[in-house]
Amino acid sequence: MNRINWIDWAKAFCMTVVVFCHLPQQEDTFYLQFLASVILSTFFFVSGYLKKRGLTVKESSKKYGYALLIPYIIYNVIYYPYWFVKFYIEHGGITWGDAVKPIIGTLLGQLNSSFSCELNGVTWFLIALFIMHILTDVLNKSKHGKTIMLILSIITMILYGTNKYYHYAPYITYHGLIRCLCFFFMGNLFQQKGWLQTHNIRKDIVIGTTALLFSLILFYWHIHEDRFILHIILYYVVNFISMYAFIYLSKSLNNIKSRLITLISIGTMLIFGLHRIMIGIIDFGIETFLHRPNIIYNWYECLIIAFVIEIVLLPIIIYRSK
Repeated sequence: MNRINWIDWAKAFCMTVVVFCHLPQQEDTFYLQFLASVILSTFFFVSGYLKKRGLTVKESSKKYGYALLIPYIIYNVIYYPYWFVKFYIEHGGITWGDAVKPIIGTLLGQLNSSFSCELNGVTWFLIALFIMHILTDVLNKSKHGKTIMLILSIITMILYGTNKYYHYAPYITYHGLIRCLCFFFMGNLFQQKGWLQTHNIRKDIVIGTTALLFSLILFYWHIHEDRFILHIILYYVVNFISMYAFIYLSKSLNNIKSRLITLISIGTMLIFGLHRIMIGIIDFGIETFLHRPNIIYNWYECLIIAFVIEIVLLPIIIYRSK
C-alpha cells in the first residue's frame, strides 16, 4: 500500500501522545485524562483503515502473526532483563517463582493472576490487533459480516462498561480488545467505502477543530457524570467525536510532508514496544543522579522526553525500514 501522508500524521500524533501519557505526571489533570481516554480509538481506527483486503484466514494468520506476534515476543524478551534488575533492586532479591511469573504472563497475553504477571504491559495491543485482523477477515467473507460486526461492537461496548463497573476481568489484553474493537471495525468500514479520500484544508480544519472542541466539552460532562450508564455512553461518544477531530486535523496537514513524521509513523510498532523500558531507564537515571525520588514530570518535560525517546529510536527505525 502506498503511503498516505495524513495517515502518517495521525499515527505519529497517536504514538507521541501514547508515550506522553505513559510518563509519570500528575494524573488528575484534565488534559491527561482526556488524552489517555481517547487516543487509542484513533490508533485502532487507523489500523482498521489500513487493513489489507482480500486475505484468507490462513494468509492473514501468517502475515499478522509475523508482523504482530513475533514482535510481541521480541519486545517482551528485551524487556525481561530490565524487569528482572528492577525487581531485584526494589525487593532486595528475587525467587524462582517471582522470575517465572512474568514469563507465564507474557505467554498468556500479559495476564495478571496468582501465578502470572504482566511484563511489558503495553504490548497487549499487538495481541489485540492480531485478533482484530483475523476476526475482520473472517467477517468480511461472511454474507452477514457487517451486521455481525455491528452486533459485536455493541456487545463489546457493553462488556467494557460492565467490566468497568464490576471489575470481573482485570486482564489488560481483554480490556483493550473490548474497548477498541468497534473503532477497528469502523476504520475498516471507512476503507471499504472509500471515505476520507478527498481533501479540503478549510473544511478539514473546521470539522477537526469543531469536533475537538465538542469532544472536550462532552468529556468534561463524562468525567463528572455520576450515573454510570450515561457515563459509559458519554465515553464512547467522546471517543468517536475525538477520533473524527484527530483524523480531520491530520487530513488538514496532508500537504505538509515531513521525513520525521513519516519515520515515526513507520516505527510505530517499534516505539510502542520499546518506549516503556526507555521511560524506566530515564526515570531511574534522573532519580539516581539528580536525586529526585518519586519523580513527577511537568507536561512540557513529558513532551520533550516523548520526542527524545522517538528521536533516539530513529536510527533503528531507519535501519529496519531499509
